Amino acid sequence: MSDETHSIVSPRFLKVAACLAGAALIGRSASAQFASAVDLSSVSSQRTASEWRGQFAVSPFMRFDHPSLALDARWTALGGDGQRLDGFGEFAATYFSRTRAGLQFSLAGFGDRTLLDESFAVSRIGADARLSYRLGSSGAWLGRGVARDNQSTPGSPVAHYSVGGWRQWRSVIVTVSVSSFGSQEGARAATTRQIVRPITSGPLAPIDTGRNFQSLDTITVVDSGSAGRQHDWRDAELGLHWSAGRLALDGVFGTRYAATNQPNESWASVQSAVAVAPTIALIASAGVRPSSAAYGIGRSRFMELGARVSPGTLRRPRLPRGVRPTAAAFQVDDDHGGRRLRVRVPSARSVDLAGDFTNWQPIALKQGDTDEWEVTLPIAPGVHRLVIRIDGDRWTTPPGVVTVADEFQGTVGVIVVR
Repeated sequence: MSDETHSIVSPRFLKVAACLAGAALIGRSASAQFASAVDLSSVSSQRTASEWRGQFAVSPFMRFDHPSLALDARWTALGGDGQRLDGFGEFAATYFSRTRAGLQFSLAGFGDRTLLDESFAVSRIGADARLSYRLGSSGAWLGRGVARDNQSTPGSPVAHYSVGGWRQWRSVIVTVSVSSFGSQEGARAATTRQIVRPITSGPLAPIDTGRNFQSLDTITVVDSGSAGRQHDWRDAELGLHWSAGRLALDGVFGTRYAATNQPNESWASVQSAVAVAPTIALIASAGVRPSSAAYGIGRSRFMELGARVSPGTLRRPRLPRGVRPTAAAFQVDDDHGGRRLRVRVPSARSVDLAGDFTNWQPIALKQGDTDEWEVTLPIAPGVHRLVIRIDGDRWTTPPGVVTVADEFQGTVGVIVVR
């Protein structure tokens, strides 16, 4: 790894890649959803034994969702307090496999740039693979990640593992995860090299040093290397994700334990968004960021307050990879002669519906406010059967409806339209 200070992933590259990828993929499937937004906010931070420092932040970001692919790109430009304009951001692409017996594989690749303090930035590229399992409204995942950065230090974290679980109660999702990190200080690989040197003694040494030739000897030098000193630590996090109507709330509490050459510490953060208009929401966040002993950066506190100009689809951040939500509510309403079907699913990428009124052909629902997905269809009065599918997973019955067995040894939901 290089110790150069230039960014591995430039801001321009992130923006161009995000736009091209989204433009190339959108429209290939009726289930695809593309959305963009921008945050305008005031950000304040305080490091240990220092004063609070305020900056103005502009953060454009985009999201592309598909049952088998998700793209995220974000860039935050910071300025204020007479300091030069700087920024940070990331681009990530995640592939999701089809589910088999409740199991799903996902593979994410990412590049990001992080400002650890006013004058120190770290850029990374990496990948993260996860195997998740869902049973009803709960599940678990196992992950393996690798990353490289452009500010290598003896304490830079190397490949890590993660394990986590989640449980959903209607619109509330609780997540628990443990990540294992490690670094190798003073590690040196084994090497072999040859040295050519003149012979100054022995039977092969020249007798007359004034002659124009010189006897040479080649020797092999072997360096067995060194394993260095291993430094390991574990990060455990408890997350709470909740939304209701126009309000979305996400909180995280974390702690570091079993650490060598790293401080055992705790941190927490909370972020919220509340809609005040169809495309405008107020955003607020506050918390404590953990230290980074690898780069000599201490813990810090932060606060942010601003506005988000976006559709409701981007009112809240994504759930951790490996969490696969289920439908929390289902409703059928009259809508000018048609029937509007609404499904509430926390942080879904896509929702499809099929029923006897669609000839059992999948219909993609459109995401509305926060976690609401809806479609309006001409459904005749009577008894109808239907099923829904979330994020390309298996077909299941909507919550809160009567279920019956169908002729294909499956289960469908039954609704009565008057």
